[in-house]
Amino acid sequence: MKIKDSRLFTYPVLAEGRDDYKTCKFAAKVENSTDAANNLVFDVDLSTDCAEINRLIATGDAEYLFHVECPTTIYREIFTHVVGNFSCKIPSSFVKDKLYRVAFIVLRRDVKNFSCDDWNDDFDGLSFDLQRGSILAYKNFEPLPLAEDPNLFKNVGSIFSVYRKLDDDAPFELNLTPQKIKIALNAKDYALYRRYCENPTLQPILNALIILPALVSIFEELKQDAQEHESDAWFSALTAAYKRQKADFKKLLAEEDSLTLAQMVMGLPLSKALGSIAVTFDDTAEDS
Repeated sequence: MKIKDSRLFTYPVLAEGRDDYKTCKFAAKVENSTDAANNLVFDVDLSTDCAEINRLIATGDAEYLFHVECPTTIYREIFTHVVGNFSCKIPSSFVKDKLYRVAFIVLRRDVKNFSCDDWNDDFDGLSFDLQRGSILAYKNFEPLPLAEDPNLFKNVGSIFSVYRKLDDDAPFELNLTPQKIKIALNAKDYALYRRYCENPTLQPILNALIILPALVSIFEELKQDAQEHESDAWFSALTAAYKRQKADFKKLLAEEDSLTLAQMVMGLPLSKALGSIAVTFDDTAEDS
């Protein structure tokens, strides 16, 4: 989401690139980081020197709002606060590629006869009846490029292929081909996988259930004979993933146990899965 400066409002709005106000400013800063649970954390600092808008905030008629949106995963969320300094966080698994962020001051209630002494002369002597949700000020931030998680191999789908076996009772099965690691699920399991595999909230859970045990099994096989697969595309992808962590994949195969190796390249998948379970059930509880 991005508010275009050319967007037409029926009343004055405070923002860079607009001349509705003479001198007043909407100051907005955001610092982003990642916490131990692999959440994206945003420390937001919003303020304005417009006395009239500050009075609306003080009386509870207006509030600060921070909007985040990821077009790739279709994830969006709004964080609101009555003070301009606050923190918020979202699971890294919810977003991919770029995150768009916009800060606002919006009305919480309808307001009649709103006016400001700092308005452009074109609005001299005017006042406006504004409805709840009306934007009083906004600030577009540059899209946040999401660096590829160094704990993840590039594009899981490029080295894994999940397919359906005809037998409803067939167990989980692995097949190593030169291009991909193929994971076979029975018909019932595959139907459930297809139903939820594109849900970003459930992706960490599916990774822990399917990808983690698959990697552990593969690493056990590689410990016996890695040379047989060194020319395979998926082996090269795994090697590159560890290299991004400044680690030597072949050396680690000889020194570390398979479970540790799998967790290392997936970035603590169990913690991510448990975090997604918490988010899913918390949301369900709030909706009930």
